[in-house]
Amino acid sequence: MNTDWNNVVVIDSRTLETLGQDCRKLRRSTRLLKGTLYVTLASAVVCGAKLEASSRRLGETEQGLRECRKSVTRSSGVLSALARSQEKILLATEQAPSVGTKSWGRRFTVTKYTPRSADYGKFNDGLTATLTKADPKNRIVAVDPQLIPYGSWVWVEDLGWFRAEDCGAAIKGFRLDLLAATEQEAMGFGKQQRFVIVVPAEA
Repeated sequence: MNTDWNNVVVIDSRTLETLGQDCRKLRRSTRLLKGTLYVTLASAVVCGAKLEASSRRLGETEQGLRECRKSVTRSSGVLSALARSQEKILLATEQAPSVGTKSWGRRFTVTKYTPRSADYGKFNDGLTATLTKADPKNRIVAVDPQLIPYGSWVWVEDLGWFRAEDCGAAIKGFRLDLLAATEQEAMGFGKQQRFVIVVPAEA
């Protein structure tokens, strides 16, 4: 058998041992690197999910802020209207007719009527319950006389002062019926809630 020893490389056994150790270290490093890579990828997925959730929460927060701004705007409008109403009430109280000493106020259901309508009284004679001429210029209001005595002054929010000179079958409790000039005016007014101040007539 011919053997060409000119190309033979002689390796020391200690070198082989060192190479073996290096290979084992390389394999361990490779496994560690793979594990680290998997952990990194998993962390990236989790971070992405958290980022998406954070984005959704941010969007919900922005929507909540917009709704809050709208609510504040509505509340400001209501408070402004209430302030204006209170100013009117205070002004009306200062200008109250000098009759009675036990004024009081609360919200009433307010409607309007005409003296010549088919629903007005059983006599339809153009006179009120106190035999006053039913003239809208007299600013007459129909009341429940058990609650508001005839002759009392009644202030209706945004409409001013009226005199309690009439009554009606449907006007019971906290109901008022203002004398109107025409059926169209009465029907157009409908049924409204208004703040009312009552200055009772002297007993």
